[in-house]
Amino acid sequence: MADKFLNMALSSGVVTPLKISDVATIVAAADIGTGNTLQVVFTVTYANGGAATLTSQARGAADAVFIPSTVAQKAAFIRGLWEQIINGVATPWNLPVLPSPSESWDMSTSPAASVVPAAGARSYVGQNNTPSGSASFAGKQSTALLGTGTTNIQAVSPFLSIA
Repeated sequence: MADKFLNMALSSGVVTPLKISDVATIVAAADIGTGNTLQVVFTVTYANGGAATLTSQARGAADAVFIPSTVAQKAAFIRGLWEQIINGVATPWNLPVLPSPSESWDMSTSPAASVVPAAGARSYVGQNNTPSGSASFAGKQSTALLGTGTTNIQAVSPFLSIA
């Protein structure tokens, strides 16, 4: 089977492919620096023993960069990356790049927990005039991965490098 790759836009603006075939583990490695110099590192290990390292930008001052630095943010990033790996397995062999050769991953993930209907409720919720306003609909939507800046939480900034 041909290898699969996930296009990721880096902070330099360059779209770089990350190999997502034969991934054995994804872990949050030790952080680099503290405060405004903090960088997070994720290690992707492959079945053949090889590895790739994703390194975030340094946080910077005045909410310049948002990195997945909390335990929950790191877990969501890893979950989002696994979802992309599963999507890669589900695509035909002749489509080796996700989401496509001309696009990069939008850094989103599905909800951490599925929405379960209340006891006795039907599992299908009928359409209404404002389906996006319903909690069950909103709870099923993909969300942007979040990162922490110096004081605020916003969508994750592009990573610095893939090595």
